[in-house]
Amino acid sequence: MGTSMGRLDIRHTTPTGVLMEIVGRRITLAVLGGALLVVLCWWASGQRPLGGLTFGIYLAVVGLLVLCEYRLPFDRQWGSAVRGTKTDFLYVIVATVMDKATFAVCVTTIASLGKGLAGYFHIDLWPSGWSLGFQVAAALLIADAATYFRHRLVHHWDLLWRFHRVHHSMTEMYWIRSAYTHPLEQLFILAAIMLPIALLGAGDQVVAVVALLFGLSGLLQHANIDARSSALNYVFATPEVHRVHHGADEGRHANFSAFFVLMDLVFGTYRPPARAPRPLRVGLLGETDFPQDFLSHLTIPFRRNPVEFDGDGIGGPSRSGGAAVSSESVTAAGRACAGEP
Repeated sequence: MGTSMGRLDIRHTTPTGVLMEIVGRRITLAVLGGALLVVLCWWASGQRPLGGLTFGIYLAVVGLLVLCEYRLPFDRQWGSAVRGTKTDFLYVIVATVMDKATFAVCVTTIASLGKGLAGYFHIDLWPSGWSLGFQVAAALLIADAATYFRHRLVHHWDLLWRFHRVHHSMTEMYWIRSAYTHPLEQLFILAAIMLPIALLGAGDQVVAVVALLFGLSGLLQHANIDARSSALNYVFATPEVHRVHHGADEGRHANFSAFFVLMDLVFGTYRPPARAPRPLRVGLLGETDFPQDFLSHLTIPFRRNPVEFDGDGIGGPSRSGGAAVSSESVTAAGRACAGEP
Protein backbone atom coordinates (compact mmCIF):
# COMPACT_ATOMS: atom_id res chain seq x y z
CA MET A 1 0.00 0.00 0.00
CA GLY A 2 1.52 3.30 -1.02
CA THR A 3 5.06 3.83 -2.14
CA SER A 4 8.34 3.15 -0.45
CA MET A 5 9.28 5.19 2.59
CA GLY A 6 12.87 5.36 1.46
CA ARG A 7 14.74 8.34 0.11
CA LEU A 8 13.89 9.74 -3.27
CA ASP A 9 16.20 8.55 -6.04
CA ILE A 10 16.26 11.44 -8.48
CA ARG A 11 18.17 9.44 -11.07
CA HIS A 12 15.03 7.46 -11.89
CA THR A 13 12.53 10.28 -11.56
CA THR A 14 11.45 12.97 -13.98
CA PRO A 15 11.83 16.64 -12.98
CA THR A 16 8.04 16.80 -12.55
CA GLY A 17 8.19 13.74 -10.33
CA VAL A 18 10.91 15.28 -8.19
CA LEU A 19 8.84 18.44 -7.80
CA MET A 20 5.75 16.45 -6.77
CA GLU A 21 7.79 14.46 -4.25
CA ILE A 22 9.02 17.72 -2.70
CA VAL A 23 5.47 19.08 -2.60
CA GLY A 24 4.17 15.85 -1.08
CA ARG A 25 6.77 15.82 1.65
CA ARG A 26 5.93 19.45 2.49
CA ILE A 27 2.17 19.29 1.93
CA THR A 28 1.38 19.92 5.61
CA LEU A 29 3.41 23.12 5.71
CA ALA A 30 2.10 24.16 2.28
CA VAL A 31 -1.54 23.86 3.34
CA LEU A 32 -1.52 25.02 6.96
CA GLY A 33 1.47 27.35 6.92
CA GLY A 34 0.56 28.81 3.55
CA ALA A 35 -3.02 29.53 4.60
CA LEU A 36 -1.90 31.21 7.82
CA LEU A 37 0.67 33.29 5.93
CA VAL A 38 -1.99 34.50 3.51
CA VAL A 39 -4.29 35.45 6.39
CA LEU A 40 -1.51 37.35 8.18
CA CYS A 41 -0.70 39.24 4.98
CA TRP A 42 -4.40 40.05 4.65
CA TRP A 43 -4.40 41.39 8.21
CA ALA A 44 -1.37 43.57 7.56
CA SER A 45 -2.85 44.98 4.36
CA GLY A 46 -5.84 46.62 5.99
CA GLN A 47 -8.19 43.82 7.04
CA ARG A 48 -10.34 43.55 3.93
CA PRO A 49 -13.44 41.26 4.09
CA LEU A 50 -12.36 37.78 5.14
CA GLY A 51 -15.09 35.80 3.37
CA GLY A 52 -13.72 36.04 -0.16
CA LEU A 53 -10.19 35.34 1.05
CA THR A 54 -11.16 32.13 2.85
CA PHE A 55 -13.06 30.91 -0.22
CA GLY A 56 -9.98 31.52 -2.37
CA ILE A 57 -7.77 29.66 0.12
CA TYR A 58 -10.15 26.70 0.10
CA LEU A 59 -10.10 26.58 -3.70
CA ALA A 60 -6.31 26.72 -3.79
CA VAL A 61 -5.97 23.96 -1.19
CA VAL A 62 -8.54 21.76 -2.94
CA GLY A 63 -6.66 22.17 -6.23
CA LEU A 64 -3.39 21.21 -4.56
CA LEU A 65 -4.93 18.14 -2.90
CA VAL A 66 -6.51 16.99 -6.17
CA LEU A 67 -3.13 17.26 -7.90
CA CYS A 68 -1.29 15.45 -5.11
CA GLU A 69 -3.86 12.64 -4.90
CA TYR A 70 -3.41 12.11 -8.63
CA ARG A 71 0.39 12.24 -8.70
CA LEU A 72 1.32 11.05 -5.18
CA PRO A 73 -1.42 8.74 -3.89
CA PHE A 74 -0.85 6.82 -0.69
CA ASP A 75 -2.89 3.93 -2.08
CA ARG A 76 -3.76 3.83 -5.78
CA GLN A 77 -6.62 1.44 -5.04
CA TRP A 78 -8.38 4.10 -3.00
CA GLY A 79 -10.58 6.66 -4.66
CA SER A 80 -10.01 10.37 -5.15
CA ALA A 81 -11.98 13.46 -6.00
CA VAL A 82 -11.40 12.58 -9.66
CA ARG A 83 -12.32 8.89 -9.42
CA GLY A 84 -14.98 9.12 -6.71
CA THR A 85 -18.22 7.15 -6.85
CA LYS A 86 -21.69 8.55 -7.44
CA THR A 87 -22.32 8.16 -3.73
CA ASP A 88 -19.21 10.21 -2.94
CA PHE A 89 -20.26 13.15 -5.06
CA LEU A 90 -23.86 13.06 -3.82
CA TYR A 91 -22.71 12.86 -0.22
CA VAL A 92 -20.18 15.66 -0.65
CA ILE A 93 -22.65 18.00 -2.35
CA VAL A 94 -25.30 17.57 0.34
CA ALA A 95 -22.82 17.46 3.22
CA THR A 96 -20.95 20.53 1.95
CA VAL A 97 -24.14 22.57 1.78
CA MET A 98 -25.02 21.49 5.32
CA ASP A 99 -21.52 22.12 6.60
CA LYS A 100 -21.35 25.59 5.11
CA ALA A 101 -24.78 26.47 6.47
CA THR A 102 -23.81 25.12 9.88
CA PHE A 103 -20.56 27.05 9.80
CA ALA A 104 -22.33 30.28 8.82
CA VAL A 105 -24.66 29.91 11.79
CA CYS A 106 -22.04 28.74 14.27
CA VAL A 107 -19.42 31.34 13.43
CA THR A 108 -21.94 33.98 14.51
CA THR A 109 -24.26 32.26 16.98
CA ILE A 110 -21.68 30.24 18.91
CA ALA A 111 -19.22 33.13 18.97
CA SER A 112 -21.98 35.47 20.15
CA LEU A 113 -23.00 32.97 22.83
CA GLY A 114 -19.43 32.76 24.05
CA LYS A 115 -19.12 36.52 24.19
CA GLY A 116 -22.44 36.76 26.02
CA LEU A 117 -21.34 34.23 28.63
CA ALA A 118 -17.98 35.99 28.96
CA GLY A 119 -19.74 39.27 29.59
CA TYR A 120 -22.24 37.77 32.03
CA PHE A 121 -19.55 36.11 34.12
CA HIS A 122 -17.17 39.04 33.66
CA ILE A 123 -14.54 36.87 32.01
CA ASP A 124 -11.81 38.94 30.35
CA LEU A 125 -8.92 36.59 29.83
CA TRP A 126 -8.18 37.00 26.14
CA PRO A 127 -4.92 38.79 25.21
CA SER A 128 -6.54 41.19 22.76
CA GLY A 129 -3.43 43.34 22.69
CA TRP A 130 -1.38 40.60 21.04
CA SER A 131 -0.80 40.55 17.31
CA LEU A 132 -3.14 38.42 15.19
CA GLY A 133 -0.52 35.70 14.73
CA PHE A 134 -0.01 35.18 18.47
CA GLN A 135 -3.75 35.32 19.13
CA VAL A 136 -4.38 32.67 16.46
CA ALA A 137 -1.60 30.48 17.87
CA ALA A 138 -3.10 30.66 21.37
CA ALA A 139 -6.58 30.01 20.01
CA LEU A 140 -5.35 26.98 18.03
CA LEU A 141 -3.87 25.42 21.17
CA ILE A 142 -7.06 25.98 23.16
CA ALA A 143 -9.36 24.75 20.38
CA ASP A 144 -7.12 21.75 19.78
CA ALA A 145 -7.34 20.74 23.44
CA ALA A 146 -11.14 21.04 23.35
CA THR A 147 -11.45 18.99 20.15
CA TYR A 148 -9.10 16.35 21.55
CA PHE A 149 -11.32 15.72 24.56
CA ARG A 150 -14.41 15.85 22.35
CA HIS A 151 -12.88 13.19 20.13
CA ARG A 152 -11.97 10.98 23.09
CA LEU A 153 -15.52 11.36 24.38
CA VAL A 154 -17.24 10.27 21.17
CA HIS A 155 -15.05 7.16 21.11
CA HIS A 156 -15.79 6.35 24.74
CA TRP A 157 -19.54 7.05 25.07
CA ASP A 158 -21.82 4.64 23.19
CA LEU A 159 -24.47 7.29 22.49
CA LEU A 160 -22.00 9.60 20.76
CA TRP A 161 -20.25 6.69 19.02
CA ARG A 162 -23.53 6.03 17.18
CA PHE A 163 -22.90 9.29 15.33
CA HIS A 164 -19.13 9.17 15.07
CA ARG A 165 -19.02 5.63 13.68
CA VAL A 166 -20.44 7.06 10.44
CA HIS A 167 -17.18 8.90 9.97
CA HIS A 168 -15.16 5.77 10.71
CA SER A 169 -17.18 3.69 8.25
CA MET A 170 -15.11 4.78 5.25
CA THR A 171 -12.90 2.01 3.87
CA GLU A 172 -11.00 4.37 1.57
CA MET A 173 -9.68 7.80 2.49
CA TYR A 174 -9.39 10.84 0.24
CA TRP A 175 -9.93 14.49 0.95
CA ILE A 176 -13.61 14.78 0.00
CA ARG A 177 -14.39 12.07 2.54
CA SER A 178 -13.57 14.44 5.35
CA ALA A 179 -17.24 15.39 4.81
CA TYR A 180 -18.38 12.01 6.11
CA THR A 181 -19.66 13.49 9.35
CA HIS A 182 -23.20 13.33 10.70
CA PRO A 183 -24.69 16.86 10.79
CA LEU A 184 -25.37 16.65 14.54
CA GLU A 185 -21.79 15.64 15.21
CA GLN A 186 -20.66 18.51 13.00
CA LEU A 187 -22.43 20.87 15.39
CA PHE A 188 -20.54 19.28 18.27
CA ILE A 189 -17.24 19.66 16.43
CA LEU A 190 -17.79 23.32 15.59
CA ALA A 191 -18.85 24.05 19.16
CA ALA A 192 -15.67 22.44 20.50
CA ILE A 193 -13.56 24.55 18.14
CA MET A 194 -15.22 27.92 18.57
CA LEU A 195 -17.05 28.09 21.89
CA PRO A 196 -14.03 27.88 24.26
CA ILE A 197 -12.02 30.61 22.54
CA ALA A 198 -15.07 32.83 22.11
CA LEU A 199 -15.90 32.32 25.79
CA LEU A 200 -12.43 33.55 26.68
CA GLY A 201 -13.02 36.70 24.63
CA ALA A 202 -11.39 36.00 21.25
CA GLY A 203 -12.57 38.33 18.49
CA ASP A 204 -14.70 37.26 15.53
CA GLN A 205 -11.73 37.37 13.14
CA VAL A 206 -9.64 35.09 15.38
CA VAL A 207 -12.52 32.62 15.69
CA ALA A 208 -13.05 32.65 11.91
CA VAL A 209 -9.35 32.10 11.14
CA VAL A 210 -9.14 29.19 13.60
CA ALA A 211 -12.26 27.60 12.08
CA LEU A 212 -10.69 27.99 8.62
CA LEU A 213 -7.43 26.33 9.68
CA PHE A 214 -9.24 23.44 11.35
CA GLY A 215 -11.30 22.96 8.19
CA LEU A 216 -8.18 22.84 6.02
CA SER A 217 -6.54 20.44 8.47
CA GLY A 218 -9.55 18.13 8.14
CA LEU A 219 -9.24 18.06 4.35
CA LEU A 220 -5.52 17.38 4.59
CA GLN A 221 -5.79 14.64 7.20
CA HIS A 222 -8.11 12.55 5.05
CA ALA A 223 -6.23 13.09 1.78
CA ASN A 224 -4.95 10.07 -0.14
CA ILE A 225 -1.43 11.49 -0.30
CA ASP A 226 1.86 9.75 0.41
CA ALA A 227 2.98 12.73 2.45
CA ARG A 228 5.89 11.28 4.44
CA SER A 229 5.98 14.27 6.77
CA SER A 230 8.85 12.99 8.92
CA ALA A 231 9.44 15.24 11.95
CA LEU A 232 6.21 17.16 11.25
CA ASN A 233 4.32 14.06 12.39
CA TYR A 234 5.36 15.04 15.92
CA VAL A 235 3.92 18.54 15.52
CA PHE A 236 0.81 18.33 13.33
CA ALA A 237 -1.97 15.81 12.82
CA THR A 238 -0.74 14.95 9.32
CA PRO A 239 -2.38 12.50 6.89
CA GLU A 240 0.01 9.80 8.13
CA VAL A 241 -0.89 10.39 11.76
CA HIS A 242 -4.62 10.46 11.10
CA ARG A 243 -4.58 7.32 8.92
CA VAL A 244 -3.37 5.41 11.97
CA HIS A 245 -6.47 6.56 13.82
CA HIS A 246 -8.72 5.32 11.00
CA GLY A 247 -6.98 1.94 10.81
CA ALA A 248 -9.22 -1.12 11.20
CA ASP A 249 -7.21 -2.24 14.22
CA GLU A 250 -6.38 -0.79 17.61
CA GLY A 251 -5.18 2.40 15.93
CA ARG A 252 -8.58 3.96 16.57
CA HIS A 253 -7.57 4.29 20.22
CA ALA A 254 -4.73 6.64 19.28
CA ASN A 255 -4.06 9.93 17.50
CA PHE A 256 -7.21 11.85 18.45
CA SER A 257 -5.74 15.30 17.79
CA ALA A 258 -7.28 17.49 15.09
CA PHE A 259 -4.50 20.01 14.46
CA PHE A 260 -1.42 19.67 16.67
CA VAL A 261 -0.47 16.32 18.24
CA LEU A 262 0.49 17.93 21.55
CA MET A 263 -2.50 16.53 23.46
CA ASP A 264 -1.83 13.02 22.18
CA LEU A 265 1.77 13.30 23.32
CA VAL A 266 0.77 14.66 26.74
CA PHE A 267 -1.89 12.00 27.42
CA GLY A 268 -0.02 9.06 25.93
CA THR A 269 -2.36 8.43 23.00
CA TYR A 270 0.13 9.25 20.26
CA ARG A 271 1.02 6.41 17.90
CA PRO A 272 3.80 7.39 15.48
CA PRO A 273 3.14 6.22 11.92
CA ALA A 274 6.84 5.61 11.28
CA ARG A 275 6.96 2.79 13.84
CA ALA A 276 3.39 1.56 13.42
CA PRO A 277 2.52 -0.87 10.61
CA ARG A 278 0.35 0.54 7.90
CA PRO A 279 -3.20 -0.80 8.43
CA LEU A 280 -4.30 -3.42 5.93
CA ARG A 281 -7.51 -1.45 5.65
CA VAL A 282 -9.25 1.50 7.23
CA GLY A 283 -12.77 1.31 8.58
CA LEU A 284 -14.66 -0.25 11.45
CA LEU A 285 -13.07 -3.07 13.38
CA GLY A 286 -14.71 -6.41 12.54
CA GLU A 287 -16.88 -5.06 9.71
CA THR A 288 -16.47 -5.85 6.06
CA ASP A 289 -19.25 -3.62 4.80
CA PHE A 290 -21.17 -0.54 5.88
CA PRO A 291 -23.93 1.46 4.16
CA GLN A 292 -22.32 4.24 2.15
CA ASP A 293 -25.41 6.25 1.27
CA PHE A 294 -26.25 9.57 2.86
CA LEU A 295 -29.77 8.71 4.06
CA SER A 296 -28.54 5.68 5.98
CA HIS A 297 -25.85 7.80 7.59
CA LEU A 298 -28.51 10.24 8.77
CA THR A 299 -30.77 7.61 10.30
CA ILE A 300 -28.41 4.95 11.67
CA PRO A 301 -27.70 6.74 15.00
CA PHE A 302 -31.44 6.83 15.80
CA ARG A 303 -32.29 3.21 15.05
CA ARG A 304 -33.02 0.79 17.89
CA ASN A 305 -30.26 -1.41 16.52
CA PRO A 306 -27.95 1.09 14.79
CA VAL A 307 -25.90 -1.64 13.13
CA GLU A 308 -28.67 -3.01 10.97
CA PHE A 309 -29.07 -1.69 7.47
CA ASP A 310 -32.11 -2.17 5.24
CA GLY A 311 -32.22 -0.82 1.72
CA ASP A 312 -29.65 0.84 -0.48
CA GLY A 313 -30.94 4.39 -0.01
CA ILE A 314 -29.50 7.20 -2.10
CA GLY A 315 -26.40 6.29 -4.05
CA GLY A 316 -26.68 2.51 -3.79
CA PRO A 317 -24.38 0.08 -2.01
CA SER A 318 -20.79 0.69 -1.06
CA ARG A 319 -17.93 0.42 -3.49
CA SER A 320 -16.92 -3.00 -2.20
CA GLY A 321 -20.45 -4.40 -2.12
CA GLY A 322 -21.14 -7.36 0.12
CA ALA A 323 -23.77 -8.47 2.57
CA ALA A 324 -25.49 -6.41 5.18
CA VAL A 325 -23.48 -5.62 8.28
CA SER A 326 -23.73 -8.25 10.97
CA SER A 327 -24.87 -7.01 14.36
CA GLU A 328 -22.26 -9.16 16.11
CA SER A 329 -19.33 -7.60 14.27
CA VAL A 330 -20.45 -4.01 14.83
CA THR A 331 -21.39 -4.64 18.43
CA ALA A 332 -17.85 -5.93 18.95
CA ALA A 333 -16.47 -2.79 17.33
CA GLY A 334 -18.61 -0.54 19.50
CA ARG A 335 -17.66 -2.50 22.61
CA ALA A 336 -13.98 -2.26 21.76
CA CYS A 337 -14.27 1.46 21.13
CA ALA A 338 -16.22 2.08 24.33
CA GLY A 339 -13.54 0.30 26.33
CA GLU A 340 -10.70 2.59 25.33
CA PRO A 341 -8.80 4.22 28.21
